Amino acid sequence: MAFTLRVSQAGTESEEFPFDGGEARLGRTADNDVVIKDPSSSRSHARVYEEEGRFFVEDLKSANGTKLNARTLKSALELKNGDRITIGDVTLEFSCPEANDTLLGAPSSTVDEASAEPAPEEDPNATVVKPPSKAAAAIIAQARRPPVRKAPTPPPDDEPAAEEAPLGAEEDEDQPSDSTGNFAVPPPKALQKRGATAAVVRAPRGASGGEVAAPISAAERARARRELQKSSSGRAMLLWSDLPLAGKIAVGVIGGGAIIASLVFLVIAIIPHRSERKIEQVTLTPNGDPLPESYGSGDSVDFERPDMKSFSFTFASPTAIVGVLHYQARDCGKDEVTIELNGAQLGNVPPDTVEVAQRQLEIVLPSTQLKVNESNELVFDNVNNPPGQDTWAIWNAWVEVIPIPRMSAEEAGRRAKEDLERAARMYDLRSVGAMNLFRSWKQYRDAWLLLEATPDRPPELLEIARSRMREIRPELDRKCSGMLVDYQKEMNQKYPNIAVARQVLANIPSHFEKEHPCYGMSRGLLRNLEDLAGVE
Repeated sequence: MAFTLRVSQAGTESEEFPFDGGEARLGRTADNDVVIKDPSSSRSHARVYEEEGRFFVEDLKSANGTKLNARTLKSALELKNGDRITIGDVTLEFSCPEANDTLLGAPSSTVDEASAEPAPEEDPNATVVKPPSKAAAAIIAQARRPPVRKAPTPPPDDEPAAEEAPLGAEEDEDQPSDSTGNFAVPPPKALQKRGATAAVVRAPRGASGGEVAAPISAAERARARRELQKSSSGRAMLLWSDLPLAGKIAVGVIGGGAIIASLVFLVIAIIPHRSERKIEQVTLTPNGDPLPESYGSGDSVDFERPDMKSFSFTFASPTAIVGVLHYQARDCGKDEVTIELNGAQLGNVPPDTVEVAQRQLEIVLPSTQLKVNESNELVFDNVNNPPGQDTWAIWNAWVEVIPIPRMSAEEAGRRAKEDLERAARMYDLRSVGAMNLFRSWKQYRDAWLLLEATPDRPPELLEIARSRMREIRPELDRKCSGMLVDYQKEMNQKYPNIAVARQVLANIPSHFEKEHPCYGMSRGLLRNLEDLAGVE
């Protein structure tokens, strides 16, 4: 059965996709039947399929979900003509008149009809139960009355009197008594309440009462008390039963308070304290400070997005510009995370190395892909969608925008040559000024970016700039590591001097600017020191 999906998005014209039945896949990548170019769309987002002449829509475990007529899909739902499927800001209208005809012919099932039950028919052979007569009702009422203890019947005059039991002998259970031969044995209160050893005396035949609980003998009470004394639980029961009412109330209040206090401490220890939720950054400021938060998937990630993280930035420039994306990354495999600018793929995040924590990554943003005075979208896209248990993270992301004056290839080559000569002079003076080594590296880098943005650039100058950058970078990294080691030595002392550690970090910006990761790391460690000082 044929159907049509009409795709529309705010600010764009709608487009129709006809299908002859079967299945239509929806998602962000080109292998789908309908490609959804929206940041909220997953690589394989949803599908529309036919089954026994009926059409259904199903979400394929996407990151941001699918909506049908403004309701989020939890499972596959049947479609009818005119239904609207929403993925992010994109709407797909399902059109199939035959589907409505099928639904109209189907029997309706409302709640009232489903809940209604036919009245039961009378069975002519059923036995009619009549109410009991007055005599039967009286017998039933008499049986339900509580049992009445009946006084024992005195023996006839012609029967001989019972012989007196010897001293200390147990009395007959049928002849209860409250004392032994010469002293009274009070029953334990625990036994009085439990009635565990109470004898049951059956009423004589013909009496109106039922069974009557007769009190136990004094000997039985003494024997039961001795049995309870043999165990700790029994001794506790006897002690509790012998307590007065005021003592029981006091013990109950103290024990209940201790239990409640223990539960409160347990709840406080188990439930984590809620901290103020951060606002996720989605906008990058050109030439601004790096974002210290981590994005991706994993335990140490501030804002988790298993498959993608996007940023936007806007800049204004009267001339052509070249941009550079700076970031750090870890737990990324080869070709796992791609970098896209305004829908065009620029490259992949390099796989991890030994120095992943100090590694500063950058990629050139071509001037042909950048939009002046418009919003630019920068996306880190994990091709494992979703990545499952694999962790990945990016942090310290920022965009550098460098204006490039309009000039010919000859003029660009002449200016790049001047930058290379200036960089060489600063490198010779690297031991004189604290910033000279970094400025030499940055001057080589400026020459490289100028040549990257110039068509028909001199290839020999471009190679000199690239090679000198690679040679100087390890020197900068070793210098940064030495200063961070001084900081760690101070913090690892038994009684660290926070002022000295703070001074080491405060001195790092006099050797590096934000183009090197040492600058960002020092700022983060300094913030941690300030928080530690605030706690103390």
